[in-house]
Amino acid sequence: MHPLLRDIKEFFFPPPVTPTLALTLSGGGARSAFQAGVLRYISEAFPEVYFPVLTGISAGAINTAQIANHVGPLNEAATRLEASWRDLDVEDVFEVESGLSILWGLLWNQRDEPDSTPVRPEDIRRQHGLLDTTPLWYFLSEKLGANDGVLDGVGQNLRRGRLRAAAVITTNYTTGQTVTWVEGEDFDVWERPNRISIHTELTVDHVMASTALPLVFPAVNIGDSWYGDGGIRLSAPLAPAVHLGADRILAISNHYSRSRAEADAPSVVGYPPTAQIIGLLMNAIFADTLDQDAFTLERVNKLVSELPRHRRMGMREIRLLRLRPSVDLAQLAYEYKDQLPASVRFLTSGLGASETRSPDWMSVLLFLPDYIDRLMDIGYHDARDAHDRLEEFFAGMRGARETNAPDQAETENEQEEETAPVAE
Repeated sequence: MHPLLRDIKEFFFPPPVTPTLALTLSGGGARSAFQAGVLRYISEAFPEVYFPVLTGISAGAINTAQIANHVGPLNEAATRLEASWRDLDVEDVFEVESGLSILWGLLWNQRDEPDSTPVRPEDIRRQHGLLDTTPLWYFLSEKLGANDGVLDGVGQNLRRGRLRAAAVITTNYTTGQTVTWVEGEDFDVWERPNRISIHTELTVDHVMASTALPLVFPAVNIGDSWYGDGGIRLSAPLAPAVHLGADRILAISNHYSRSRAEADAPSVVGYPPTAQIIGLLMNAIFADTLDQDAFTLERVNKLVSELPRHRRMGMREIRLLRLRPSVDLAQLAYEYKDQLPASVRFLTSGLGASETRSPDWMSVLLFLPDYIDRLMDIGYHDARDAHDRLEEFFAGMRGARETNAPDQAETENEQEEETAPVAE
């Protein structure tokens, strides 16, 4: 074919591009154990699948760090991830203090020393936030094999070509911006209203910052600023994966989708207790924005699909598959609340957790082996029930499979769960 004719053909009819697969994990405290069960099933049923792009928010950042940092196939990473959750207990997340100490933290949460006085990170965690998360820092450092807090495995996976980028999302308490920390190659940093990205070498501190529940867990100092939970102001949780080049996104949410009848049923009688209000805030941070972002992407896609390719200004369609639990993980927390340490029961009951039928607030802190095992089991079986959807989603994905032959052509499966254009 004449070169000019070839160029004209490629302009109007571009060759199919191998899609890049991303995994996005949302937050939810202890409920994020559900994601470990889902990933174990995926690794067993689809052993060749891997995710070149990984993004995590809040407790989902812990799972993201485990997968991104493991040098090996997904089934090994998923097995280690489940083992880490099984080894986890309340004492591995925060100091189990007396009820009096927690109450004192509520009333007096400031340091006596001037700001210029140097303090150790563990001292900061002890003096700011209701709960001291120093145990979690040591737990993650051990499970991730972090040398001086650095996730060395991420860099190894990047060099081997198994990973394109891993991202952990935080909130800068100093500026109010959502900050996505990215370790990766061949991507452009982005800046949007109240959303920026920073190229970095990921560490345990980045993960700790992303998981720092507002007021409950202390903020983490990175550079010259203090950072907390990544879901606080994140209006577009799918955007980091899109910025990093994803064409297909598997998003695993820990949020149960209630039916209309369930949604209309009141969770409390009378004036809402503090726990009910906090639970609503937690859901706004962990779940609601993902649903809204997916809805927006789907609507925008319908508009863009009407445009011919040469008028799309570089935008591409993004296929999205969301997996969520089949049961309300928060309501399950009621069955295990008596296993919580007395100090935590004091905190949750004092806020009225027993007065609401949807104890989202309590479930976030329910880092108990029995509860975690049950959530992972639910995740495994829910993923198995979604096998056909997953199989269709992964079909034709050379970018999701181990291969050293990038010149082999494969055709992208055209059937879609949800599609959306790049929304940056």
